[in-house]
Amino acid sequence: MAIVGYMGSGKSTVGRIVAEELGWKLVDLDEAVAKRAGLSISEIFESSGEPHFRNLERRELLNALEGPRESVVACGGGVIIDPRNRARLVEIQTVFLWEDTDVLYRRTRGPDRPLRGVSFEDFSRRYAERLPYYLEVAAFQIEPSGRPPRRVADEILEWIRGE
Repeated sequence: MAIVGYMGSGKSTVGRIVAEELGWKLVDLDEAVAKRAGLSISEIFESSGEPHFRNLERRELLNALEGPRESVVACGGGVIIDPRNRARLVEIQTVFLWEDTDVLYRRTRGPDRPLRGVSFEDFSRRYAERLPYYLEVAAFQIEPSGRPPRRVADEILEWIRGE
């Protein structure tokens, strides 16, 4: 399964809880890309640009989804930009964490975020551009709305288990 959403939506945190509960492997896509490149995400963007990062991201997504054991893939916020990624994500259980733009913007002001210098207007525009893609791949949508990650994960687990 995969968890998608915009930067700061809690994909990695919620994904970790879901993976632990299911006994599945967690693949944090941004961490996998950074490890493969030997650079942080910000360093990849700065040194090689977004197209290079997206190529690395696509390869790591395919590796994660073709792995030998079940896994929860916490995707990067822009994974849905590539139509090849979207085509693969619609084939599996993909969850979209739909969060308020103001909340996301506040959460993403850290120094290790690729869009850290982006204005609120640009941040909101990017989210609006990506929203149809998140909705396209989502088999399940959830709005965290300030709830603890554990409660969000529990709702995803109920959906997966058909409860």
